[in-house]
Amino acid sequence: MTEPNHDSPVTQEASLSAPPLSPHLAAIWGAFLHEGLMLNNNRSSQLLEVWGNGCIELISTLCDFIPAIWKQVQPYWYGPQGFPGVFEYEVVSLLGEQLGTYLLENDGNLPPHDDIQQMITELVVTFFSLGGSHEIPSDQTPQTHRLINLHDRFTERLTKLKGGHS
Repeated sequence: MTEPNHDSPVTQEASLSAPPLSPHLAAIWGAFLHEGLMLNNNRSSQLLEVWGNGCIELISTLCDFIPAIWKQVQPYWYGPQGFPGVFEYEVVSLLGEQLGTYLLENDGNLPPHDDIQQMITELVVTFFSLGGSHEIPSDQTPQTHRLINLHDRFTERLTKLKGGHS
């Protein structure tokens, strides 16, 4: 099993200015990176073949970018504005999908570090510029509200995948 590289420039840079990322949130984001990477368009076997280094190594490599996502979302994360959608679906999973597409189109090579930073920036800025953000109920913190919203959206998605209606 490959250990994540905690000394990578992305991790060091992100940890200097952002509050700590909770292990719980990091795990959720890792799952959504995996979803975007592997579960869209049934391309997991193609990705693993072109990557050539194993599934754990691929996921570990992509999870090294979670601190960069965390750093870039800081101006919005604790704000009172609420979220215009579900960040995990519309940013984290989409980043995984974009990275998977890049890997497939570039013989298993990841984009350069600066290009990945730009992908993250574009996804974060686009997400928060969508508008239509909803008010957070006064009896909930932004984090509690987000987790409830995420749970509801995830349950709705599972119901649709099972052929039910929500």
